[in-house]
Amino acid sequence: MCLAALTEVALRDGVAPLIIERDELLERADRQLIAAALRDHPEAELRYAHVAPHEKPPLWVSDAVARGYSNGGDWVRHVEAIVESRVTRL
Repeated sequence: MCLAALTEVALRDGVAPLIIERDELLERADRQLIAAALRDHPEAELRYAHVAPHEKPPLWVSDAVARGYSNGGDWVRHVEAIVESRVTRL
């Protein structure tokens, strides 16, 4: 799920905090995207943090799922059990 869609879900469902894997090349853009979403939802309160993967091991799950899909075959069947939805934008 792209960060824009994830932020919308977090705002809609009152998720807090939103934990985002730190990528120093994307962090500034992430903050700008979240700020824009918050301007569209002035009533919302969204706490979020960029963290390194070793700080929050559950961040590893998305990497494992992505690897399962990229490997294909039986791996897809294994990871689909934990995937609720997929968003693909080209």
